[in-house]
Amino acid sequence: MTTRNVVKGTASGVVVQAGTITGDLHLHAAPGEHSVVPKQLPPVPRGFTGREDVLAALDAAAEEDSGTLPLVVLSGMGGVGKTTVAVCWAHRVVEDFPDGQLYVDLSGYGVGVPVTPGEALGAFLRALGAPAETVPAEVAERTAMFRSLVSGRRLLVLLDNARSEDQVRPLLPGTGSCAVVITSRANLTGLVVDHGAEQVRLDVFSEQEALEALHTLIGPRLRAEPAAAVDLARRCAYLPLALRIASGLVLNSLDVTVAELAEELSDEQARLDVLDTGDDPRTAVRSVFSWSYRQLPAEAARLFRLLGLAPGREFDKRALAALLDVPVTAASRTAGVLARARLVRERSQGRVEMHDLLRVYAAELVRQEDTDGDQAMTRYFDHHLHTAELADRLLTPHRYRLTLDGTPRHTPNFATREEALAWLHAGRDAFVGLLRAGDPELDGRRWQLAYTLRGFFFLTKDWDAWIVTHELALAATRRLGDGRAEALTHNNLGVALLERGDGEAAEPHFVRARELFEEAGDLRGVSNALGNEAWVLHQRRKHTEALEVAAQALENYRRLGAHLNAGITLRGMAAFAAALSLFEQAREHLAEAMELFSGPGAELDVLMALNSLGEVHNEAGEPGEAAGAHRRALTLAQQLGSSYELARAHFGLGRAALATGDNTAARREMLRAQELYAGLGAQEAYDAEQFIDLIPGDTE
Repeated sequence: MTTRNVVKGTASGVVVQAGTITGDLHLHAAPGEHSVVPKQLPPVPRGFTGREDVLAALDAAAEEDSGTLPLVVLSGMGGVGKTTVAVCWAHRVVEDFPDGQLYVDLSGYGVGVPVTPGEALGAFLRALGAPAETVPAEVAERTAMFRSLVSGRRLLVLLDNARSEDQVRPLLPGTGSCAVVITSRANLTGLVVDHGAEQVRLDVFSEQEALEALHTLIGPRLRAEPAAAVDLARRCAYLPLALRIASGLVLNSLDVTVAELAEELSDEQARLDVLDTGDDPRTAVRSVFSWSYRQLPAEAARLFRLLGLAPGREFDKRALAALLDVPVTAASRTAGVLARARLVRERSQGRVEMHDLLRVYAAELVRQEDTDGDQAMTRYFDHHLHTAELADRLLTPHRYRLTLDGTPRHTPNFATREEALAWLHAGRDAFVGLLRAGDPELDGRRWQLAYTLRGFFFLTKDWDAWIVTHELALAATRRLGDGRAEALTHNNLGVALLERGDGEAAEPHFVRARELFEEAGDLRGVSNALGNEAWVLHQRRKHTEALEVAAQALENYRRLGAHLNAGITLRGMAAFAAALSLFEQAREHLAEAMELFSGPGAELDVLMALNSLGEVHNEAGEPGEAAGAHRRALTLAQQLGSSYELARAHFGLGRAALATGDNTAARREMLRAQELYAGLGAQEAYDAEQFIDLIPGDTE
């Protein structure tokens, strides 16, 4: 674990008290990256046309006014093109916001679960460079941290697909230097009343705009049939989403005329009820969906239906292959058919996404027409479970592995750790959705997926996803009556809560895990729970008890030959001993830990132990030895790209320099530490700033 330094001033000088924060691994920006400029806007959609009046209204509404927050609500019915307009406008004004652009799809409508304010804030804070371990648990605290980080910065925040005012309010910056655009099917009048938001209403196209859109999407073929173009636009009720889908069908139907296709749509409208989106029943969008769907080849129609079941917002081709139970090349071709029909949209890295109205329609169809939906979902789950296991082997190679249920399906060969991380990041929403899926037959896979993802969540400090997946997994283990699975899940859920700083909530999970491991005769599991209980005691400043409990875990690990676990436990014991001023004991623990970390894959553990050793030497009044340990840590931190440990090394060097009377070096090292910590959004930046204020005047 990592020792955190808390600075206090006294009349006689500087006193540094050793406190602790949890965390065995940190993933941060590269060294030297002092400020993070997020650029999260989605790409400009193909075929955008018109809407100049709305774009002008957005220009006017988003202008900064007397320091108040420029806030715009762009509202309109589903499928009217709110996201497209907002994204296109944002790209037009991107140079006005040099400090970055934040984007989140709040999923307010559709088949999935809406994004909570806490989840959105967590993503924003990480995008702004805040180390995940510094992100608070409570929504109010996250809001305060977010507003502090964006204060005075020229940022554009795009909150897409919001459902209610309550979902949005915590995400609003507190400074007029930022601008916020919200899209929603609701008017969100509460934001007008409480925050002075400007409302911009987006309606369906005029006939002329609809014709321009069709000509842009379809091209020269439409010019030969101007009357049919008018009829097609009218049949689509001038709704942009319907026009986009219809254009795909026109482009794929070269053997029939546009007039014939428009007539088919007329027949479809006579047979089907209108889809009531809660706004305007005249949109006839369900008719357009059905018309396009009925023209699909059988396999493309099947994929369209199954996407109504599959959790996630984007889907890669391997996942689609698992869903269909076909080779990846065949799934890719089938997805291409849907893309050409404008029923899915192709995204980066070979992934596709589907509009939420289409997902609702697809879910409706799959319940009516498919009998193998459960089998498809099992294959989809297996793909994610076994691919996550392959990715985790690169992230945490020394971790205890489970024997997983199911069959690997279309799993990739990750060449690098970075590829594995990218896949895990892209699949986050699918993982949470799979854990929420209701079929109890998948409970075994459910808790195994949560267990497998624990390493990823530990690295990214994504508390929200970590906690919700493990709470769902815990319920699954209880339904199964599997005591060992329940013990593993309790332990990992407790670690999530402890890492978040909530030892009180974590402790019952560790206690229950230990009891269940003891019942199962699992000595490694008992030791894991004991080691975690020791950190809870340390958080309560019961350092002697923490040492005693950790010593039990260490003895067990030695009996098992679990060297890496023993090293991590020794590093924790060094922190506990240092808190009791048992510096020689702390040094011995760290020396033994570094011997156990000598194998491949433990370089970051060595780095953290070196910084811990430097801190112990500083606490013991041995600045020369402290400087030596921190210099070694500094070199290794630069090699590994850990800005957090680099800042920690500079902080320790500053303390050592101050102790030897070299105030110039102390100030230089502390300024560098403060700069790095601030660039990461870490709370330790405040500690360094306090320390700088207490350094006597510069000698230069």
